[in-house]
Amino acid sequence: MTIHVFAGPTIPATGIRAILPHAHCHPPARHGDLLALAPSPEDTVVIIDGLWHQSAPVRHKEILAVLAAGTTVVGAASMGALRAAELAPYGMHGVGSIYRDYLTGVLDADDEVAVLHSPTGEPLSEALVNIRTALARCAATGLITADEAVSLLAIARDLPYDRRSWPAIGQATRTAHLTDLYDRVNLWRRTNPYDLKREDAETALRLLAEGSPPALEQDGWRHEPWPTSFVRYWTSAYRPGPHGMPVLAALQYQQLYDPGFPDRWRRHVVATIGGSPATADEALLDMAAIRTAAEQGLHLTHLTQAQAAYWLTPAELLLDPDEALLRIMVRSARLDGAWTAWPATWDEAAQRLLQDAEPTAAAIAAAFRFNAAVAAADPRRTTAHLDPDRLGRHLRDVWGLADGATGTALDAAARDRAFRDFAGAVEVARAFYLYSRAATG
Repeated sequence: MTIHVFAGPTIPATGIRAILPHAHCHPPARHGDLLALAPSPEDTVVIIDGLWHQSAPVRHKEILAVLAAGTTVVGAASMGALRAAELAPYGMHGVGSIYRDYLTGVLDADDEVAVLHSPTGEPLSEALVNIRTALARCAATGLITADEAVSLLAIARDLPYDRRSWPAIGQATRTAHLTDLYDRVNLWRRTNPYDLKREDAETALRLLAEGSPPALEQDGWRHEPWPTSFVRYWTSAYRPGPHGMPVLAALQYQQLYDPGFPDRWRRHVVATIGGSPATADEALLDMAAIRTAAEQGLHLTHLTQAQAAYWLTPAELLLDPDEALLRIMVRSARLDGAWTAWPATWDEAAQRLLQDAEPTAAAIAAAFRFNAAVAAADPRRTTAHLDPDRLGRHLRDVWGLADGATGTALDAAARDRAFRDFAGAVEVARAFYLYSRAATG
């Protein structure tokens, strides 16, 4: 069993290992981290801190995905307390005073636990929940009254979360003519504990040091249709497969660089629409898909000229109506988690779409290493700085398109590879362009 702890400004790795010597320490959790971790049912994941301003926060349903797989998830102190209060009905364990206050509605604002911190995890502001605790504990000693505590708390709450600090509160009290009150609190807090977030984090870690929390009974939701298309997409984008690589990266690489991908994509889409086995004869697959479209009331004649021209090149507008309709169906069924036939795992993708998985995974890993090396040598040369026109010329060369190909022809070529359009393919190509150019000289 492994205990994974996501934390940063609330408690450092040294503090975590002082309580749980064998814990695997991770930076604050962000969107995708839990799925990329792929914990086993025997593991425990502890969320203390999480990012939300710098990147997308850890999503509720990615936590549900981990819970549904049988992994124990514990939250405390900061982002963990928030998510635990929100997901308590689904089996996420919450620990500590902050969690209980969110669960009961005593606290209801995210910024109660938000702090600004450095990339290395050093806190640069003070959490409102800690300021609240300092004022309450100071008032309990009789140094200030309860009303004075309320006045100072209101001043702190009016500050943006990233500017909340004791010096900033002191500056604000001068304007409010409350300098003496601030000085009394500031003197008290310098020699007295009030870091409630750290206390809650340590409470959660000690609980785990004494043994796993008891299993919760909130299991009924697992049998409901809770996974959305977003869950499928996130799973494909972050969860590593048998080759150590998320399946989405492998699909994207083959979309771009495997000349056989368009044929496999067409067969996959047509077989799915027609409800046919992918091994069936191509003519039978096409017939079944056309029949299904007709049963659903879809005919090429139902499209206006402009609608057909959106999907087809000028030359393709003269195709046999059945073939034209098949191309439109294939191009409109892009690689997208909203379509349930879209593969979210390596096993699903290998059935019809992915070939040569191992060399593909190796090429992707090499591309990512190459990108990192280039960025380390010169931060101005990251993939984000690549010229879209250069990427477009690269794809036209790789796909064998004419130099003068534009507009509908470029979009059609991209959609035949399951991209939404040519611009979408260009953005995906950013991750692989530098390596591809280096590999081909």
